[in-house]
Amino acid sequence: MVLALFASGFGAIAGAAPAATEGQAIDLSALGRDDDAAEAALASGDVSAALRYFDYDGHEQEDFARATLEYRRARQALGDVVRDTFGRATWSKAAVLLGVPRHRRGGAGEPDRVARRDGSVVYVKNLGANNEVPYVNVDGVWKVSVRDVLLTALRARFGKSVEYEEADLHVLAGKMARVLRGRAKQLSSMADDVKAKRFRSADDLLDAVDRVRRPPPADAAPRE
Repeated sequence: MVLALFASGFGAIAGAAPAATEGQAIDLSALGRDDDAAEAALASGDVSAALRYFDYDGHEQEDFARATLEYRRARQALGDVVRDTFGRATWSKAAVLLGVPRHRRGGAGEPDRVARRDGSVVYVKNLGANNEVPYVNVDGVWKVSVRDVLLTALRARFGKSVEYEEADLHVLAGKMARVLRGRAKQLSSMADDVKAKRFRSADDLLDAVDRVRRPPPADAAPRE
């Protein structure tokens, strides 16, 4: 759940009309502006600049946010080489396996995304996305709220009434940072294999992608 929320990327909602929520309107245009800036920084490889658009508390949450960006960079690099080698259709299938959201435009009278406010947090969900992304406004800049991503994942796993301490969120952030970096390493290695033509077919590549997203079965764990 955490991986799905963060790996989905920024909201990409520039130019959005205000969305009604809980009796008041949320003007998403400024949020879209900051999303665009974050995407541009990430596309240029400037992870530190993209990190400015995450709100986090403590080293573990910062490291999780940074690992998220590193994962997305690795995923983008893999997408580039797969499209060049096997075509867009193959990458589309690989992207589905990796959980890349397929946002789409709304039809007549249908909004491209919806937003709701819960206190200081605004949750945005794009049309076609499976998950909401939580944002907070910090000194006039809209940022993805790391804390609320982690809390949403915790509640999705254990129920909305789950009891937790803030320390639990820091522990979860540390664990997920390790997971993301491991997957980023796998995707980077896979991109190198595509470049070196080590995959005999698109199906071989898709099988490898599927193995990345699935943890090994319990009986495949190393034994003492």
